Amino acid sequence: MLEELLIRDVGVIEEVTLTLAPGLNVLTGETGAGKTMVVSALELLLGVRADADQVRTGAAAALVEGRLRPPPPGAGEWLDDGDDELVVSREVAAAGRSRARIGGRLAPASALAQTVGAAVEIHGQADSARLSAPAVQRDLLDRSGGPELAAALAAYRALHDRWRDTEAELEAMRTGERDRARELDRLAFELSEIDGVAPVEDELESLDAELGRLEHSESLRAASAAATAALAADGGARDTLGDAVGALRPVAALDRGLDGLVSRAEGLAAEAQDLALELAAYGETLDADPRRLDALRERRAALAGLLRKYGPDTHAVIAYADQARARLTVLSGGDERAAELAGHAARLAGEVDAAARTLRAARRAAGERLAAAVAGHLADLAMPQARLRVAVDEVDPGPSGGDRVAFLLAANAGEPPLPLAKAASGGERSRVALAVRLALADADRTPVLVFDEVDVGIGGATALAVGEKLAALARGRQVLCVTHLAQLAAFADTHFAVSKTTVRGRTVAAVERLDEADRVTELSRMLSGTPESALAAGHAAELRALALQTARQAAT
Repeated sequence: MLEELLIRDVGVIEEVTLTLAPGLNVLTGETGAGKTMVVSALELLLGVRADADQVRTGAAAALVEGRLRPPPPGAGEWLDDGDDELVVSREVAAAGRSRARIGGRLAPASALAQTVGAAVEIHGQADSARLSAPAVQRDLLDRSGGPELAAALAAYRALHDRWRDTEAELEAMRTGERDRARELDRLAFELSEIDGVAPVEDELESLDAELGRLEHSESLRAASAAATAALAADGGARDTLGDAVGALRPVAALDRGLDGLVSRAEGLAAEAQDLALELAAYGETLDADPRRLDALRERRAALAGLLRKYGPDTHAVIAYADQARARLTVLSGGDERAAELAGHAARLAGEVDAAARTLRAARRAAGERLAAAVAGHLADLAMPQARLRVAVDEVDPGPSGGDRVAFLLAANAGEPPLPLAKAASGGERSRVALAVRLALADADRTPVLVFDEVDVGIGGATALAVGEKLAALARGRQVLCVTHLAQLAAFADTHFAVSKTTVRGRTVAAVERLDEADRVTELSRMLSGTPESALAAGHAAELRALALQTARQAAT
């Protein structure tokens, strides 16, 4: 439950602390005293959007802090080991910045909604008007349906998401068909161009070397011929080295120091002979071949064209071709993929329809249960002849199902059921909204419920019934109710009175927890507007006694 609520500098509230109790807690006070500010402060702890206008004029920031015990489900990760309570806070600066803390740690406002929202639910004055909206009615029905409906809704949404994603992919393929065709043509042309040349790894180096030989064959042939003549002609280097060997060989025996020199001279003579033979052979390979030269030049130009378009060398060109070929394969399979997606989408559409039928059946069953529960509450709220029918009609599948949900009310006997906006007056809509909330509260067992003046348009004996119902609702949970009705406030386990005073020339709201005597005085004020009236005090005491007797009977 919510044990304590600290509010500082919110609207007319300078600083108040509410120590709440289990059961039914009520806040009463004159109009404008600041009761709704308490609910607004509690909404900040639920993560609603903060507004700088909520900060009290002249204050640097507004602060709301709540202490819950035990922590709501899923909040354990925010608590230190051994803690048995959860403290949450929200600070709103006058400049508009908002900061939230959970368990003393900074957290986003959305985390407040998940953490505190798991335990606290607020029902406001606008709920009776919102109840006419079809989406609100569908959500209320789904909340009342229990695990079976929740499972059917989850299964439907999962299938619908898959079907929608498949349809989106298929539509994207259809929309991009023109682009796909253009890319197919481009890749096919590029591959045709590359395959037509058929580059080979490192081909360019060997090609340039051969081109160099053919383009300078005459110069190379002349140089090799001259070198061959210098080596092998009569009186050339070969003969001269031979003469040197002939001169040294006869006297080599006279001095061993000549052995090495003779050997070197013999080696040079032999090397000159071999070099002359190789130069002659090289010259014979240098015959001019104009056709071969033209072919090489054409090949070099073709490779250069590929390098300009597809990469700095033949290795990059070949890699690009491999990538283009793989992409072409993928694009060429587009028709098959589109057919596959169309078939998958059709199968999923069938599964979505089946899931929608299952969900519709669960909603209709839940609608019957909800209508029966609401009818019981309406009978206690002075509408014994009223009947609520929850219509669940088939429509095209959407994210939340293939149903249109409508709450139809026959407010009086013999009248046909009509949409709430047409079938009920403002007071009747308030009672229907309250009856629906009571039925839902029985269904989902939220531990802390807050009702902000849900009794608008209700009075007399109906107000007593509302008080009795809220008291029953508060057994085993905590209910906080802002009310103007003494008949409702009389049933409270804990009663707080909100009042305004003037401090240093400024209006300040104060909240006081009332004892039994003060409760009778406050009930007297609510009944007659004159707390000093003995007659009103007697009526208030009688009302309080009736509430206490009802509570004792309910307890037994």
